[in-house]
Amino acid sequence: WVHLPSGRTYSTNYNIPKVPGFDDVTGEKLSQRDDDKPEIVKKRLENYDLMAQPLLDFYGNEYRSDSNQNCIVKVFSGTESDVIYPQIKRFMIQDMKLAPKQ
Repeated sequence: WVHLPSGRTYSTNYNIPKVPGFDDVTGEKLSQRDDDKPEIVKKRLENYDLMAQPLLDFYGNEYRSDSNQNCIVKVFSGTESDVIYPQIKRFMIQDMKLAPKQ
């Protein structure tokens, strides 16, 4: 959900509006983007699964980092970016030897 004039975004899982369907600041009605509608998200996830599954089948567990130190595929887990990002950052610095930007 988005308040179009300001660009403020809301979600049903986090940053939930105080009054469902209305902007917290102005009280104006929120809009739902077409690409955020459940049927569109469902289709997008189905397409992702169709594209990702051949890669997962090809690499299999032999190349996954949780079962092999010389991995090609690294698995990160979590449902929020503030959980996943530190894992990715640590992997890039420690395993890939990429220095963080100053």
